[in-house]
Amino acid sequence: MEPLRIGFIGAGGFGRHTIYPALHLAPVSLQAVCDIDEAKAKSAAGKFGTGRWYTDRHQMWEKEDLEALIICMGPEPRQPLVREALEAGYHVFTPKPPAHSLEDAIELAETSRSTGKTLMINFQRRFSLGVRRAKEIMASDSFGELTQLFCSFCSGKYPTVHSYLIDFAIHHFDLAQHIAGAVKEITVFHNEVGDQGAFAVALEFTNGAVGNLQLNSQRLWRRNYDHIEITGQGEYIVLDGLWSIKHYTESENTFTENFSDERNGELTGDGYSLTEFVNAIRENREPIASIHDCLGTMKLYEAVLERRKGVISLTD
Repeated sequence: MEPLRIGFIGAGGFGRHTIYPALHLAPVSLQAVCDIDEAKAKSAAGKFGTGRWYTDRHQMWEKEDLEALIICMGPEPRQPLVREALEAGYHVFTPKPPAHSLEDAIELAETSRSTGKTLMINFQRRFSLGVRRAKEIMASDSFGELTQLFCSFCSGKYPTVHSYLIDFAIHHFDLAQHIAGAVKEITVFHNEVGDQGAFAVALEFTNGAVGNLQLNSQRLWRRNYDHIEITGQGEYIVLDGLWSIKHYTESENTFTENFSDERNGELTGDGYSLTEFVNAIRENREPIASIHDCLGTMKLYEAVLERRKGVISLTD
């Protein structure tokens, strides 16, 4: 497959820690880097790409032969850049969340549709070792139908409850639907102590399965955060940290662990996510975690953000 010619907008610490190191795992060719900080742009371009760098994105677009852009920054400053890039004829790959709000995400989905250009969101946990293996097991006849899902995703302190939900918990809003399908209804219970939030969310999926989300920002940083239990008809799967997989069956139990490098793009999913972006463009199809697919994630996020007790219908 011919490598996808990409430009990278943003050379901050998050991108250098996550997406840049995963570029070598995907069929991409990093042509140039753009950042308003000249030193950062020059450094990232020299370390990960051709050495060509810009502080003005329009100059990069004018001088480079690009097919797609990776735009790596927070959702609010990113919004107009993503819209502009799509309208300029580029496919776009961005980190999560899709946008700052459901309304903004819908705007980007409409822009993607009207321009015919792909916008993929890097919900890399979908592509992690554990989730990929769990989906394979769930597709087997022996697993049967999904009956229940449990997700626990807890962090240390965030500046606000809202920032915790949009930056951290958003991963498991997304994983719940990626693993179990569309959500039909939710019930939300919320407790806030010392400006930090705790959420107990009960879910009913459209396929009849039920689930629970345990979410809070009152634990410790620098720990393994993800714990997922997936129950089928007679088999179940437990994921810890997304690279420890325990598969329980009536005949035998299979345990697989890989903690050799927790920031490795092959384990976390960043490399697989980038590869899916390229494959979808080359095959002229919607990628997994496209902006259209992620609208359900943003809908679930905004429902939980309301933090009210009671049943909230997501089908209205």
